[in-house]
Amino acid sequence: MTTGQKHLKSDSVCPPLEENQLRLYSMRFCPFVRRAKLVLAAKNIPYEEVLINLNDEPEWYKKKNPSEEVPLLEWIDSNSKETRSIPQSLIICNYLDDLHPEHLLHPTDPYAKAKQQILTDNFGNVRTPFYQLLWQKDQKHVDELNQALAAYEEELHDTFFGGAKPAMIDYMIWPWFELLPALKNVGFALNADGKLPKLAAWIQAMLADEAVAKTKVSDEIIQKYVNSIQEGHTNYDIE
Repeated sequence: MTTGQKHLKSDSVCPPLEENQLRLYSMRFCPFVRRAKLVLAAKNIPYEEVLINLNDEPEWYKKKNPSEEVPLLEWIDSNSKETRSIPQSLIICNYLDDLHPEHLLHPTDPYAKAKQQILTDNFGNVRTPFYQLLWQKDQKHVDELNQALAAYEEELHDTFFGGAKPAMIDYMIWPWFELLPALKNVGFALNADGKLPKLAAWIQAMLADEAVAKTKVSDEIIQKYVNSIQEGHTNYDIE
């Protein structure tokens, strides 16, 4: 995985894609991208990362992915030699889990898998107040975020949502928990009222997970990035 690179802009040229090389088009702080990176890390899948500046996207990337979003997974098929790609974080993660079944992240039991996918699908109830609070300091949004998180507190019956070790559900919701420290300057702290103890313990367990540790961006850098957004000059390459 490439590190220390800059996000490519409209004046860039697409790096050549090599055969037998999995590529992830990415943005360093995007939670949806981080879903894919967590799965790649958890399953020990080697890949190349190409960062895209979402405020000044290259034309060549828009042709690859007309939605102009990240992540996008791309590779050259070894048989046909054609370039293939898959967009959208959940689709990418499910594809990777199917492609590398030696370390499955989804449960093998269909009912357990369905229940965990419901938790993933319903996480929009957490994301909405999260982003509202990110843009506007308002006690109403703090209360709404705590209320949405309470539903996940109730569903956590083991160390992880997946049981004794992280499963797909844990990696699919973790990226937003990783960003929660950036909300401290707008009045939010997880478990501040002591009503989310299981989630607080889950966060500590996730921080000790190898895939999380391998992909995590420091809280300090995340805060600087969030500050740049709030100040109106988003800096994807901030250090």
